[in-house]
Amino acid sequence: MKKLYITRTAPNPRKALILLASKGIDVDDMDDIDVVDIDFANNEQMSEAFTKINPMQTVPVLKLDDNTILNDSQAVCEYLDRVYGERSVMGNDVVQRAQVCSMRRIAEFEVLYNYMLAFQHSHPSKAQRVEQVPEFVAPSIARSNKALAYFETVLEGREYLVGEQLSFADIVLYLGLDFGKLLKVDPNAQGENLARFYQKMNDRFSIANMSKAKSTDENK
Repeated sequence: MKKLYITRTAPNPRKALILLASKGIDVDDMDDIDVVDIDFANNEQMSEAFTKINPMQTVPVLKLDDNTILNDSQAVCEYLDRVYGERSVMGNDVVQRAQVCSMRRIAEFEVLYNYMLAFQHSHPSKAQRVEQVPEFVAPSIARSNKALAYFETVLEGREYLVGEQLSFADIVLYLGLDFGKLLKVDPNAQGENLARFYQKMNDRFSIANMSKAKSTDENK
């Protein structure tokens, strides 16, 4: 049995949950994957048991049947995309995959990453993991907001960033917009196109809509 280690509120594990959901797959109903919820509120990711699985103490982590460990969100999502469901969320041909990759990287490194950086350097819960530098916060938020203007233009007259169907780039941009709320950045105030996009994605993939109270343990 494969095991997928997640927490259901953080952006990186939500990538995997939303990717599967976008294909009509409920992660809790999969026959060959056991979902293990890691309790970040109680620092379970820093436990000795989980650190043996992933020394980086991050999620998502996918443990395959042969004990291969994938401990990067992009790697986990690439695997899930190729193995499950019919349509690829990463792109259906070489050109589309390149386009999705381009948009995803901009959304990740310019929007989501900078919001996460601002959060790491401002929120008390992160003080034990990083040496917080408050001066990083405002420039990081400003850089994310600047990149949102680019996506506002891209989404003019379009539902999705690439082609006519939801792609992984859309998932990452949505998660960036959603995470920005923790820094009091209103996703509905960044332009009409982004507000429309955010509402459409949030109606399907909000934390409230995606969460299930399921817990498992390593011995299951």
